[in-house]
Amino acid sequence: MDFIPGGISVVIPTYNRAHLIKESLQSVLDQTVLPLEIIVVDDFSTDNTEEVVKSLNSPLIKYFKNQRTKGANGARNTGIMLSCGEFIAFHDSDDTWLPKKLELQLQAFKAEPDVGICFCSLIRTRGEGNQVIFPKKYISSPNELVRKVSIASTQTLFTTRLLAQNVLFDESIKRFQDWDFVLRVSYNHKLLHLNIPLVNQNIMGDSISSGKNLFNSLQVIYAKHPLVDRNSVWNKIIEIEANRENGSSSFIENVLWFFLKIKLKFKKEYI
Repeated sequence: MDFIPGGISVVIPTYNRAHLIKESLQSVLDQTVLPLEIIVVDDFSTDNTEEVVKSLNSPLIKYFKNQRTKGANGARNTGIMLSCGEFIAFHDSDDTWLPKKLELQLQAFKAEPDVGICFCSLIRTRGEGNQVIFPKKYISSPNELVRKVSIASTQTLFTTRLLAQNVLFDESIKRFQDWDFVLRVSYNHKLLHLNIPLVNQNIMGDSISSGKNLFNSLQVIYAKHPLVDRNSVWNKIIEIEANRENGSSSFIENVLWFFLKIKLKFKKEYI
């Protein structure tokens, strides 16, 4: 793809979100600063996602469909490699943006040339339940805090195409892919928190949130990033177990398995 200076490529992975993606795309089309392109990577959906996307009939939207399911991170990486803008903003097909999202992030990014990623706050809604703003307050030292906890969701990230193509998403991780991505960027670049909620995030009932996926992903995070605060990972394990439907009866077994698997499986590759 030809490089276009100043342009913003929006990358949206999707899978069976025909009932939600139209609103998500419309929120991008309603931006005060329009993107150069909106790259929708359909991860081999079995519903009418393609029909819904094409019904918007926008010249900005570029639709691609994987010939097999690669997972959300694989779809994101496809979108990254297909993009041609100077900047990339990631979006999720079940969430929406506020109208000034791209405008404000672009301004913030350009104001500090040494920034690698600009992430904004979001409004998190679970079903018809309570809404919370995340992060709850301004993060003044994100490069330090990111080593303790995940501070930025994927759909809030704004970066350059060059950086995104150099880093890419780890396709082996089902959860915390945003944490892993931001961690790897943070080792060589400054992170910037824009303390304005510019994304509406919907926590769906069918989101990938099983304890196994969370647990496996934390293993990879722990193994790949020696600088991550081990106490923080340990606390997350406890949180996962506390939220399990069947209580924490398997806590000891899972913790032992966690450390054993890290030692055997990841030592050669990451440590």
